[in-house]
Amino acid sequence: MESIEMSGGGVGGDKVGFGIIGAGLIADIHARAVRAIPEARLEGIFDVSQVVAERFAGRYEIRSFPSMNDLLACPEIDVVCICTPSGLHAPIALDAIRAGKHVVVEKPMAIRMEDCDAIISESHRMGLEVAVISQLRFNPSIVRTKEAIEGGRLGRLIMASLSMKYYRTQQYYDSSNWKGTWAMDGGGALMNQGIHGIDLLLMLMGPACSVSGNARTLARKIEVEDTLNAVVEFSNGALGTIEAATSVFPGSPRKLEINGSCGTIALEEASIVKWEIEGDGRPLDFDLEHTNSSSFSDPAAISIEGHVSQLQNMIQAIRGEMGICVGPPEGRNAVELVLAIYKASQEGRVVHLG
Repeated sequence: MESIEMSGGGVGGDKVGFGIIGAGLIADIHARAVRAIPEARLEGIFDVSQVVAERFAGRYEIRSFPSMNDLLACPEIDVVCICTPSGLHAPIALDAIRAGKHVVVEKPMAIRMEDCDAIISESHRMGLEVAVISQLRFNPSIVRTKEAIEGGRLGRLIMASLSMKYYRTQQYYDSSNWKGTWAMDGGGALMNQGIHGIDLLLMLMGPACSVSGNARTLARKIEVEDTLNAVVEFSNGALGTIEAATSVFPGSPRKLEINGSCGTIALEEASIVKWEIEGDGRPLDFDLEHTNSSSFSDPAAISIEGHVSQLQNMIQAIRGEMGICVGPPEGRNAVELVLAIYKASQEGRVVHLG
């Protein structure tokens, strides 16, 4: 999209103003990421709990807005980061876009396809940028893997296996009135915890054309699934499997293996743990080792590096220096696959996409 003049002076050399809606766990990641970027300025926060918002504002020495409309009307805010429960992502994104703000929305982009489409339509109508948080795409190991696939080094893509066996306690779900609900979480182990893995799978393998699956609630007292498996056929003819859970003690790192006719690359979280390509040695500048991430069992164990990269990309996009790397189309694709797997499980049949 073309760059537009922003009320906070974000075009050119001035800092871009950011505001955050929702003061939960992930909001701290956004706040720290904004603070790490010289071209960015953190302006304020809004949360439905005034006490929580004021506590957050005090930590970062920013304004606490009395209402969301007050934050959206603030001329010093150019970009709004949406850090609310998933079911609120779409309505807040639409309000922000209509208020003339660029938007950074946490995963998932929305929990219904019609809402994804509305965000895409409205952002185009208003000429504003929307970024969907998919911070893993910016990791060097992920970038290296994508380059190898696109360069044909794995030959024809044959198979992919994605394993996301996480652990969340019943107390985790009981800690709020929205976690584990269809209305606000939009799904369970796959939609919430697994959406980043789904995004990477589609990024590396290309679009899916059909799915079958089984979603079950086996260990937690929640509305949505805590255990799921699925089989995917991709448009390029490759086949894939997906496992997702929040019911497995003690949990394990996300594993994604891509198999081609000429090689295999395996990732654990965002680290390359296998690089075996016919006639090709492993990259000399990469130390292949297991990740130390513990986010599979601790939702707070998230680095800010990927968020920093995405927010920097947003600044570059609204200044007209480059496009959004992970925008609404990518966010929509991940939601579409998740919902198709849910539908396949509910109806006991293969569901075709596209």
